Amino acid sequence: MDKQRTTQQHINKTSINKLCTIIFSSVLMTACMSVSPESREHLKANHVQQTEITTLDHTTILKTAYPRTQTEAIAYVEPNDLDPYFKTLSAHQLTPDVLGFIHPTITYNNPQGELRYLIIVEKVQINNGYISSCRACQNTADFLIYKHEAGQYQLVNSALDQTQVPSANGHLQYQYASDLQKNLQPFGKNMMGSYVLSSYSGAGGDESSIWFAVHLPDEGKVQAVEIGAAGRDTSSFYADRPALATSIYSTLKLIDNQSTYYPIEVIYYHSDQSTSSPLQRTQFIYDQQKQGYVEHSTR
Repeated sequence: MDKQRTTQQHINKTSINKLCTIIFSSVLMTACMSVSPESREHLKANHVQQTEITTLDHTTILKTAYPRTQTEAIAYVEPNDLDPYFKTLSAHQLTPDVLGFIHPTITYNNPQGELRYLIIVEKVQINNGYISSCRACQNTADFLIYKHEAGQYQLVNSALDQTQVPSANGHLQYQYASDLQKNLQPFGKNMMGSYVLSSYSGAGGDESSIWFAVHLPDEGKVQAVEIGAAGRDTSSFYADRPALATSIYSTLKLIDNQSTYYPIEVIYYHSDQSTSSPLQRTQFIYDQQKQGYVEHSTR
């Protein structure tokens, strides 16, 4: 079986268990994803002077976020040997065993209307001088928020080594950064954020999907975090017994209740239903003590 499929089973056992009770399915993908992200806060931001600049110089990023970056690459990484995914990104040696791939800048306005620049640095492990790009390899990511003021970029806030990101085959999912850009919106009274949908396949083609979020406050905890189950499709698994197959999908929306973290409502549907009536509505509430979303079924 493809290692990529089995790797993705590690994303969230609890979420899939709960979703399976909705669809009355007895087949479950096992294991869970490690959840212990570290966060680092930086100085409070002042009002920003908006500019038309949409990219950050890599030298600025390295000096502000990685002051101890290696001056010369240690890893032996030939461009021709890289996965096509990495060939479009600039790589920098962050530590002797980690390469950082800098993604294109994402721009957005904070709740006060001030321009912000989000940099995602994807971290890739190096083993014996070569990049780790196996199908079972998963990467972490750093999230860096900048502002532009008085002609200089300043690091406003950041989170390092975030693990709750959709990753497999040695890199983040292909549309991760573009989906974050597309779905940017308020995630709290004074916080922007975004979300993405990630799907993966398990044994026999049983496909599941998960909602992920990224919190982007100017001050406080920047965090990449799993929201919860998004759906499931067992049609491939039951290809020889289609009567047993079930397909569930969902939609997501933020509930603006002027709280620090907005509740997230996920509405589940049967894809084969003749009506548009939802199967179930579930709210995911962010628990600041647990530093994660907790499921609260509403129907």
